[in-house]
Amino acid sequence: MFETESEAGNFAKAFVEQYIAVGFGALTKREIDLLVLKLLHKHAKDFSHLTDFDVARKLRTTKRKIRSLRDELSFREAGEDVELSKQLREVLKHAEVLKSDNSMVMVQVDDAVLRGYAERILRSQFAIVDTSFNSAILRLSGEKFLRLAFEVLDENEREEAKKTIGGLQSYPSDKTHNSEFKIFIDAFIKGAGDKAGKLCVSGAFALLTGGATLVVEGAEYAKGTVKGLGEALGFLRKKHSG
Repeated sequence: MFETESEAGNFAKAFVEQYIAVGFGALTKREIDLLVLKLLHKHAKDFSHLTDFDVARKLRTTKRKIRSLRDELSFREAGEDVELSKQLREVLKHAEVLKSDNSMVMVQVDDAVLRGYAERILRSQFAIVDTSFNSAILRLSGEKFLRLAFEVLDENEREEAKKTIGGLQSYPSDKTHNSEFKIFIDAFIKGAGDKAGKLCVSGAFALLTGGATLVVEGAEYAKGTVKGLGEALGFLRKKHSG
């Protein structure tokens, strides 16, 4: 479990210090289990990257118990929205496009805090989040995926996106909407027609990675809007390569 004596020593030292900090024998079994898991994540190399199944095998317990302990630790140590956005962005990069429908993605979010954070964002805009396949897996339409990707950008990237989008004259102005991005995406979806879902998925990955821009050929309505999506996302590619 430990690759070096130093790792094992640091774990043992930290455990004893924290175990007696509140009084010898004062911690419950649950608190001891949480402490052990927390310190293994911190001191055992790559332990935090192991799946629940692999951790359960190493600790000779059930996958369900490990997931429960990890979720509790996650809620206790949850960061602010800025930190959660960074973490969720990394998870979203690994979303899988459905082979049967390339306008849909599925993303596994094991961490209960990140999953709740993603669901909160989506419910604020769409009300319904599909987790019927598995509670840890979010099934997202291209539009939901793109809007979620926009929300996890850092503040500077979001402002740059809004500024770039605001400079485009190819989408209709609607003062009843609260967000330039929402206005833009609504116009884009209307213009792209049956290609919208697929293009939204591509746009989401472009936003998340900053390594690509969209090359699309216009739709009949708001042709400039469809082309403009690539322009509006393109700043990330330039920023990333620069």
